Amino acid sequence: MPDSGTLWRGQGPKLFDRAPARVALALLIGVLGAIAAKMVAMPLPYLLGPLLTCAGASILSAPISPVPYGRELGQVAVGLAIGLRFIPTVVIAIIAMLPFMLAATILMIIATMIAAFMISKLAALDLRTSFFATAAAGLAEMAVVAHQKGADSDTVAVVHLIRVTSIVTIVPFLVTIFGEDGGITTVPIPFRAEAMPLVALYILAAVAGYLASPWKIPNSWLLVPALVGGLVAGFGFGPFAVPSTVLVIAQVVIGIWLGCRFRRSLLGRLSRVTFSAFATTAFLLAVAMGLAWLLSAATGLSFVTSLLAVAPAGVTEMVLTATAMHLDTTTVTAFQITRIAVVMTTILISFRIFEHLARRFGAASE
Repeated sequence: MPDSGTLWRGQGPKLFDRAPARVALALLIGVLGAIAAKMVAMPLPYLLGPLLTCAGASILSAPISPVPYGRELGQVAVGLAIGLRFIPTVVIAIIAMLPFMLAATILMIIATMIAAFMISKLAALDLRTSFFATAAAGLAEMAVVAHQKGADSDTVAVVHLIRVTSIVTIVPFLVTIFGEDGGITTVPIPFRAEAMPLVALYILAAVAGYLASPWKIPNSWLLVPALVGGLVAGFGFGPFAVPSTVLVIAQVVIGIWLGCRFRRSLLGRLSRVTFSAFATTAFLLAVAMGLAWLLSAATGLSFVTSLLAVAPAGVTEMVLTATAMHLDTTTVTAFQITRIAVVMTTILISFRIFEHLARRFGAASE
């Protein structure tokens, strides 16, 4: 049976062996996916459509590649849109929520430790790899730390990819089922001479994100532009708002990037891990729904806002979902950033606690 890649190349010149052609094919597949998702009224169509179609194409060995720096520049737009909503009154309200943010983060760390024991048994993984595979932080950051600590970084990357992609795909449907439009909108600014400062602000935020990337700040392309936007809003400049068209483009390129990360060869080699990753993701999502119910009862936030705030997935994708539903994106961002910051700064301490628990309860650690 011929390699599925030959189905795309045929017997003629290897057209898609060149990087620009691979990017162009990914864009075509992603845009068609977005159009199809919009036609069937899928939640978050401009993100989920490209994600699902590009993931399918990538698993079928289609010669596709994400847009170079597309995800990063898309994150800049999302980050800037978030930051421009951080006016002083919003900041004060968020500070008042800090105890709830820390409590939700601690409970999620406990849940990920339980998930680590689960995936260790289900996939026959060593506990070191299991811990970093289920930690509620970024895929890239955890893969790097796992490699440094002698864990299987490929397995860690696959489990994180499945967790993030599954939650990003499922949560918008849950938000649509259990929630309603939050009614928080921004007034669009016409693209005339008055809007040109927004272009300059975007360029400034992109440069700041690029300069911060060597500092190993988690999600620097999102968080640094959010800080730039927050400073602009906090000092009373503007009003500025990122146009909806820019956010649509950002969603498409981010969805393509996520979809292109799927590789049939890796998923096939780690088939048992892949199944176990779906099982632990279901567990973590159930925990997140329980936490969201508690958070909603304790704070008065809507259930769907609370769910997006505590879901252990990417900041960008959860904020885009909140934006699409006109929910409180600033609160969602603050919870997500707090979780990632706490997890990243305490990951080695958490790992030592996890190892101690493994020894105490008789689990073998390698």
